Amino acid sequence: MLSLKEMTDLLKEEGLYKETIVNGHWSYTLPDSAARVEPRSLAYDSRKVGDGTLFFCKGNNFNPKYLESAIEAGASAFMSELVYHDELSTAAQAVPQIIVTDIQKAMATVARYFYGCPERELQLVGFTGTKGKTTSVYFTRHILRHVYGPIVGQFSSIDECLDGEHFIESHLTTPESLDLFKMMREAVDNGMKYLVMEVSSQAYKKSRVYGLHFNIGVFLNISPDHISPVEHPTFDDYLYCKSQIIVNSDTVILNRDMDYYDLLSQKARELGKKLITFGSDQGDADYRYHGGQHGHFSVTTHNPDLPQVAGDFRIMIPGHFNYSNALAAITVSAQLKDDVSDFAAGLQETKVPGRMEFLKNKQGLVACVDYAHNYLSLTESFSFMKHEYPNGRLIVVIGAAGGKAESRRKDIGRALSEFADVAILTSEDNFFEDPHHIDEAIKEHITNSNVQVIINVDRVAAIKEAFAMAKPGDAMFMAAKGREQFMHERGRDIPYVGDYQLSKQLMEEYDKK
Repeated sequence: MLSLKEMTDLLKEEGLYKETIVNGHWSYTLPDSAARVEPRSLAYDSRKVGDGTLFFCKGNNFNPKYLESAIEAGASAFMSELVYHDELSTAAQAVPQIIVTDIQKAMATVARYFYGCPERELQLVGFTGTKGKTTSVYFTRHILRHVYGPIVGQFSSIDECLDGEHFIESHLTTPESLDLFKMMREAVDNGMKYLVMEVSSQAYKKSRVYGLHFNIGVFLNISPDHISPVEHPTFDDYLYCKSQIIVNSDTVILNRDMDYYDLLSQKARELGKKLITFGSDQGDADYRYHGGQHGHFSVTTHNPDLPQVAGDFRIMIPGHFNYSNALAAITVSAQLKDDVSDFAAGLQETKVPGRMEFLKNKQGLVACVDYAHNYLSLTESFSFMKHEYPNGRLIVVIGAAGGKAESRRKDIGRALSEFADVAILTSEDNFFEDPHHIDEAIKEHITNSNVQVIINVDRVAAIKEAFAMAKPGDAMFMAAKGREQFMHERGRDIPYVGDYQLSKQLMEEYDKK
């Protein structure tokens, strides 16, 4: 365990420490009574505070009542960017309050050392990009697991694996720093030697991965997304945040075909990073793929100084864009294991929950569940669906997240205009926004008058409506939620059956008709 003295010394080294206040007395050097305190646990949620917890006052709209609750529950100290005095009872003012310049960076710094810098005991691989992070993480974990056995952990937007075998549902693409380093420590204690994880732009924007260094960092692609007042104010900010994975990785792997490749490769070279590229056979990448039909593709290597990969591979997750994701995983794995003989088997056995998962029945009805939610991923998925099922209608159930990435609504409308026959607009994660407003915004951008548009903000009812109108030969596509069993609604997670689970149930009922 770390004492408060040791914690504040770390914060001083990072330029994050301001002062400590006990009973209204301000000091730069911790009083002896505070210096000797050794927190037993860390928390930013007052409901998870127990005796001896160090509590962090996190959030732009942090309510001091949560601090009072944390102190009543046994918090032995707390950290904050703001000084709390009048808001606290006399007894609570005796609890040391450590004032910092940046609470998110302070959380990450303290958590990292509190849990013993667990990343130093792992081969750490991080994936960032506008799309494809989750699938690439799954491809990589499956390859490495096939090579090394169950010593490969995973953090993804779908689920986390801390013991190489079992999975728990995720709530953030990249966990908050306290959770991140705690789970890393658990993974190490469980015998994990490798950890493959998604790294979102918000992870850098909000310093969730502050101080975390990757052995390998992969940048898959970049396109305008997550641009909103509560995420990234500009595309430049979004790109800059994502590019921090280059700064914080030893080896940088870039998609040679991506936009802004020149900028990102220059950054990697000037920072002295080892740079490796992957891409299609239409470019000059180190590793190149040639896409075939039905998941088949081939790989060649064009840099004699790198581990050589050559041969045919197959993935069971359809969509041409997944060849690039699979090659990213192969490129990572080749740097960790130069014997590539097991890579093909690992790729072919990869399944991603909720990612292009198909359900079919004897009557010829098809339902596909996927997490696609932006123009690039939707058009790739829709194009595949229309190619594979050309004789029926494409019925799409889709919404958009509330309160953020508002430009995505235009992109969804454009994708539906290009491919859909029926668009049932519904709720995704509304947060604090009216779902009718979200759906009307999407509808405004559906310019193809041949698309039948239906608004049904009850997602369960919307999916049932799709099944009710579907005929043999039709294909349904449920976008964005996959297997997630919660919906974000007005500041809380409410239970939801899941697109895949509901579609499976309805498909079975359809078969009984």
